[in-house]
Amino acid sequence: MQKYKVIVTWEAVYDITEIADYIEAQFGIARADRFQEEIKERLDKIEILGGIFGKTYLCYRGYSIYKNPFPPSIIFYIIIESEKGIHVLRVLREERDWESILTRQRDYTY
Repeated sequence: MQKYKVIVTWEAVYDITEIADYIEAQFGIARADRFQEEIKERLDKIEILGGIFGKTYLCYRGYSIYKNPFPPSIIFYIIIESEKGIHVLRVLREERDWESILTRQRDYTY
């Protein structure tokens, strides 16, 4: 299997920081640190998981947006085969209205 480059948008970085801050406030710094370590590991492995998780019905720049559950969050990303890249667009808490958020988002910052 050819290796894919994983690119994380600034929006996803901010999402992860926001979730970690919430976890720290609710459950302590140790749990927040563990969340950040675990999500980094998942993002490092996302190329292996690729498209095995479901596509949403949404697209970004013509690419299907996939979702990968990572409780208490969902990782949203696109796969660009031509450049062997996986672009992580957002990491949103499960209870958020992710369909609306992803539909409103027109551009992402790299």
